[in-house]
Formats: sequence, structure tokens, C-alpha cells
Amino acid sequence: MKFRPLAALLVLVCCALMSCKTIEPANSMLKDLQEAATPEPLDSLSPPHEQRRAKAAMVRWVERYLKHEYRVVDQRFVLAASGDTNFAWMGSKAHHYVTQTLGGAMQTDGWFDDDNYMMFLWRFGDGSPRYAAFAITNDFLPGTRERALVGYFELVPSAKH
Repeated sequence: MKFRPLAALLVLVCCALMSCKTIEPANSMLKDLQEAATPEPLDSLSPPHEQRRAKAAMVRWVERYLKHEYRVVDQRFVLAASGDTNFAWMGSKAHHYVTQTLGGAMQTDGWFDDDNYMMFLWRFGDGSPRYAAFAITNDFLPGTRERALVGYFELVPSAKH
């Protein structure tokens, strides 16, 4: 007899769990942007353990170039196809995806750049302080058979902004 109340409770818990909303996947904006601008297989997603210094340097450059008014809250990196120098095409694809699909607006009329990197920056007009950036190295990474590092970033205003 003691088993029936326990079985009934178990059935209720299972029913409640079945009707619960599942946990939503992580924000896929950067993944979708990357797939639109630098599709695989020619370009390849760079696992976290590869090119750590180059990735950290790019994140620091993005924040420093933007005068620390923004901070990177999410990032995704790709190694461009070997020998690929068509950075304008990649930037154009990223710009089209952000403006046409995500509703972002470019923050400048062209590339932010220096001798090491080039970057586009977009703002989302949905009332939230969110930004996206696309950055690429101006030169190939050593030891990568002429591959450039491409970074996709989600940014928010820094505390001092």
C-alpha cells in the first residue's frame, strides 16, 4: 500500500517535467554570423586550445581600439582558408547578415583598422546595449599555412561607458 502514493508522486513529477520548457541553447548569433560570412569547410572553426595568444591579442585589440568603451562578452574564431585574402568579401557577407537578418546598423562608414587588424562594428537597435564586431588579422598567422584569424564578437558597453 505504501508503494501506491510513491508511484502516484513519481507519475506527477514525470508529468510536470515533461511539460516544463526545455533549457534554451546558448545564444547562436555568433555561430550564425560566422556561418554566413566564413562558411566551412574552406574556413574552419578554431577550437579554444588553438591559437590562444592570437585570439587573446585580438580581443585585447578590439577592446583597446574601441577605447575600452565596450567589452567582449562572447567570441567565436575561425581560421580563414589557406591563402585567402578576400577579406572585403568576408566583411561584406558579415555586414549583409548583420544588417539584413539581425537588424544591426554599422557604427562607421568603413573598416576600423591599423597595421594588424581590420574590424566592422554594428549596433542592434532593439533597445538593448548590444553590439557585434567582425575582426580579421591583416596578416597570416605563423605556422598555419597562410591562414588568417577571423573573430566574431558580441560586445556590451563597459561599466565606465
